[in-house]
Amino acid sequence: MLYLKGCARCKGDMHINRDMYGSYRECLQCGYMVDIEEPNKLLESLNLAAETAEKKKVA
Repeated sequence: MLYLKGCARCKGDMHINRDMYGSYRECLQCGYMVDIEEPNKLLESLNLAAETAEKKKVA
């Protein structure tokens, strides 16, 4: 995906890329990089399980 004039540093065009560490946006003109936060699926499932257990205790 291409973000036209999306760079915070030079107002250049950014595209999404991915490597072994995760996804990031990179400026085509100046090389500025911004990590894209992805939710941790394991952490989400643990939080959901904890919430479900708490609801069962209350009921």
